[in-house]
Amino acid sequence: MHPRVLLALIAVAAGPLWAAPLPLDPAAPPESWRERLDALAAPAALTAPFTETRETPVRRRPLVLEGTVRLARGHGLSLDYTRSRAPLVIVDDQGLLLRHADGRLQNPPAEAAESVRLLHALFAFDLATLSRDYEIRGEEQKPASREGLWALDFTRREGSAAHYRELTLEGEGARLTRIRLVRAERHITMIELGEPEHAPGFPPEALARWFR
Repeated sequence: MHPRVLLALIAVAAGPLWAAPLPLDPAAPPESWRERLDALAAPAALTAPFTETRETPVRRRPLVLEGTVRLARGHGLSLDYTRSRAPLVIVDDQGLLLRHADGRLQNPPAEAAESVRLLHALFAFDLATLSRDYEIRGEEQKPASREGLWALDFTRREGSAAHYRELTLEGEGARLTRIRLVRAERHITMIELGEPEHAPGFPPEALARWFR
């Protein structure tokens, strides 16, 4: 056997083993997933740093953005990009809103609104909403455990008008670590999440600053 082939086999053997993907019905998830999904959807308030990498056919190099995501139960999601003059992105039950540093409010294009609503559903683990447009399959590291690696794969249903054909959530234990959104072969957005901070809720001044 060629030495490189042997080394590759050793590397594969040393990596984590994964169970076969299982179809996942949000209304009745497999027993091994129920506790994990409950924990992921539980936080009333979450703050986490993120790095977003956007790859598109019109760019020679991916666009890399950084910021902070905040999720508050009953108030929605906000994305605070560190890039100069970037507006605060807010999505909630009223829709999508851009708030500029000078106080101006802007309603974005419908396509952008759909993308951010999708992000909100992913961060909030609203699988019931996602299952309307996507078939969901779950994968987990073997042997399965509460602290192990896991992934949720979303494949666009035939006939769905959703813009993204594939979505992936990856994590470890009760923590989401990566979101991948695929519109086409070279039209991909990857969001890497840092260590999150959980809290019972945001104080009133924080709600006013980061949400609607």
